[in-house]
Amino acid sequence: MVRIPLVLLVACLGLARAQTPAAVWTPDLGEDAATAVLLVTSEALAESWQPFAEWKTRCGKPTTIVTVEAIEKSFEGVDIQARIRACVLAYVAEHGTRWVILGGDSGKDGQPVPDRDSVHNLGSLRYDDIPSDVWYISEKDWDANGDGVYGDWRNDREAIAYTSSHGASIGRIPVRSPTDVEAYTEKVIAYETAYPEDGFAESFTYTCGVSMANYKADMLWDQNVGKVWADGSIARFFTDKTPWDSERPGDFDLSPKNWIERINAKSSGKMHMHGHGILTEWVLERHRRADANTVAQLKNEDAYLVMTTVSCFTGQFDGAQDPSITESLLRAPRAGAVLAVAPAREGVPVFKGGGRDPRDGVTQDGTTRLLTRFWCNGLEDNLTVGEAFARAKQDLSADAADEAGYHWVLSELNLLGDPTLDMRARAPVTPEVQAPKTLASDAGSVRITVGSPDLQVCAWKQGEAYQRATSDADGLVRFEFEGISAGELWITVSGPSVNTVSLTVEIE
Repeated sequence: MVRIPLVLLVACLGLARAQTPAAVWTPDLGEDAATAVLLVTSEALAESWQPFAEWKTRCGKPTTIVTVEAIEKSFEGVDIQARIRACVLAYVAEHGTRWVILGGDSGKDGQPVPDRDSVHNLGSLRYDDIPSDVWYISEKDWDANGDGVYGDWRNDREAIAYTSSHGASIGRIPVRSPTDVEAYTEKVIAYETAYPEDGFAESFTYTCGVSMANYKADMLWDQNVGKVWADGSIARFFTDKTPWDSERPGDFDLSPKNWIERINAKSSGKMHMHGHGILTEWVLERHRRADANTVAQLKNEDAYLVMTTVSCFTGQFDGAQDPSITESLLRAPRAGAVLAVAPAREGVPVFKGGGRDPRDGVTQDGTTRLLTRFWCNGLEDNLTVGEAFARAKQDLSADAADEAGYHWVLSELNLLGDPTLDMRARAPVTPEVQAPKTLASDAGSVRITVGSPDLQVCAWKQGEAYQRATSDADGLVRFEFEGISAGELWITVSGPSVNTVSLTVEIE
């Protein structure tokens, strides 16, 4: 297995400017101009995103970077958000884009990548500014009456949709600086190349710091995720029980110190946090707090979390105060998480029909339903996290058409992180890849042995050739080339629950 340092990526791979409208930067793929991943960011961050885009392209997901500034000049719309959406929809419809990444958070001034605010009125709670990134991939504009107010459930229902008819998904990587981008890119590459091959993938930790909610958190697992993920194991880190108790149930309490210990032990790749929170903190047992100082003590390098939480405001990426606690986890260099789903506002537990449905038990509030559907979709069907989240929103879209509270849930829960990531439903394997070290320029073809069927293999000779294929029943792939020049041919092997392997073939 070869892990590619960022500096080597920058040195070995270049980018050519594309002719695609609004594109400021796209990999030179020869005749293949597809864009599987569209990354929208600011001019200030565009260069920093280059290694990330190159890596995704090498893994068979051609990635184009566009900037908010270029979009503003190239597309029309009533505001910059409308122009960004027009660009996104054009790429999805015309270039086969499957994943959209918003490469930055949305501060008080909307920089570096603005969100679309939506309006919600739920009893005594009213917000005019809930950020709803799913709007960017929706073919419906969320403004049925044309009053410039988006997502108003009472007046705009017929113009609201939560998924793309083209199957695209969206995620926001809420960074603010080139340093943030570099740290996150390193974690993504590690997640895809060096993910632990022991039980890390198949262990799930639930935390619950509110005693009265322990039953709900139990049922969350048993009625949902536990039914579709038979090979997985659960560690309940609750106020009344943990696997690490010594003398009495719950004596290994949910404290910041013990939370840090369990993450640093690198024993569980998935985490759900149930309980109270606020913008910069999770509230743990006995009202103790996990904050940015707590995150700074994490040392889980190469064992990064995928996590969800119901805790209020912890996913607020658009606040004047920065960072939120989930942003701290995502930005942490060589530690923390690589993906999080968290409420941007109050994480309201909305129940169907305005009350708790006795047929479903206490687990079926909207936020919990969406998050458990996300886990179930990804773990059962081996989807990318973006696909799993998009399908979860589709699963609840009919409920959102009937319940204002469900519309709130589907609007305020955004995917924070890279939507192209595999959820790692099973412990990954590292394929044994065999390829010639050198190849004559007139050889016409190259044969790659990867050892297993159904792996994705990508071959990229910059500016001349870009091919993707799936290994056959014998674990073989053959690429045909015509007139390829001297230089390096990159070969990358990847797939669900596979640690990506990269190597080069020298064309002579």
